Order: sequence, then structure tokens, then C-alpha cells
Amino acid sequence: MTEQEQLTQILSLLNKLDDDVRQTNRKVEETNQKIEATNRRLEEEARKTNEQFQKWDDRYFQLVKDQGNTARTIIIAAASVVVLSPVLEAVAELVNNYFR
Repeated sequence: MTEQEQLTQILSLLNKLDDDVRQTNRKVEETNQKIEATNRRLEEEARKTNEQFQKWDDRYFQLVKDQGNTARTIIIAAASVVVLSPVLEAVAELVNNYFR
């Protein structure tokens, strides 16, 4: 093999290597773009999930607050009945005696 043929073969191999490097770079760039797109989707899903958790937290705390208010109302009503029952009994007896 002559020196010219060897140089031609080396040049051919270098051109193939250059093409392989360019193809690899293109594939890496495509992969990077896919990774970036996936990261954006994951960030969006994480944001939506956090918003949903916040809504559920707000609903839960509102439910607890409403239950506390309901319990307080029931306790006040029961205590009023217990405290006022003798008064109502006395008023009923007074009204009964008054209209006899």
C-alpha cells in the first residue's frame, strides 16, 4: 500500500469518525431535549399535585372548623336546655295557674 493510499484510507476513516461524532452529538441533543421536556412535564405535574394537596388541606381545615362550630352549637343548646328547664317549668306552672 502506498503512502497516498494510506493517507486516503486515514482520511476516509477520519471522515467516518467525524460523521459518527456528529450523529452522536445529534442524538445527545435529541436526548437532552427529551429530558428537558420530561422535566417540564414533571414540574407541571408536581405543581398540579401541590395545588391539589393545598385544596384538600383547605377543605379539611374548613371541615374541622365547621365541625367545631357545630359541636359548640350543640353543646350550647344542650346546656341551655339543662339550665333553662327549671325556669321553663316554673313559667309553665305560672301560666297554668294564671289561666285557671
